[in-house]
Amino acid sequence: MTTTFLSNSQQMALQQALIDSKLLNSDSLNSNNSPSPEHKAYSLIAVTLYRFNLHKIKWSSFLKTAISAVANICQWLSNEFVRCQQNYKNHPNESEIIEQSAFFNGVFSEELAYIDTLLDAEVQAK
Repeated sequence: MTTTFLSNSQQMALQQALIDSKLLNSDSLNSNNSPSPEHKAYSLIAVTLYRFNLHKIKWSSFLKTAISAVANICQWLSNEFVRCQQNYKNHPNESEIIEQSAFFNGVFSEELAYIDTLLDAEVQAK
């Protein structure tokens, strides 16, 4: 596995979110630690963003999921998702989506890299 800056709780939350979304087998879970609600929310968003980048969900669906995931958990991120949702509703064009996608890919870059590593490791194990 590659070096990551994610805590064990963050890694566990990402693994669980990948299992819940059926992107990872449940026998791949590496820890018994219970992740924090914030880590669970970030993981749900990261997995949803990962799937969005694979063109499996729509941008409006991603924003709706992200907003509900961070409601009452992370105010600044919730505000940012709401702002993006409003911008998307006002100007639903490709450039707006690309800009917002780039921003969130940057915010969740470590999580997305870890997801790639986990999924690659699972493919290699098969």
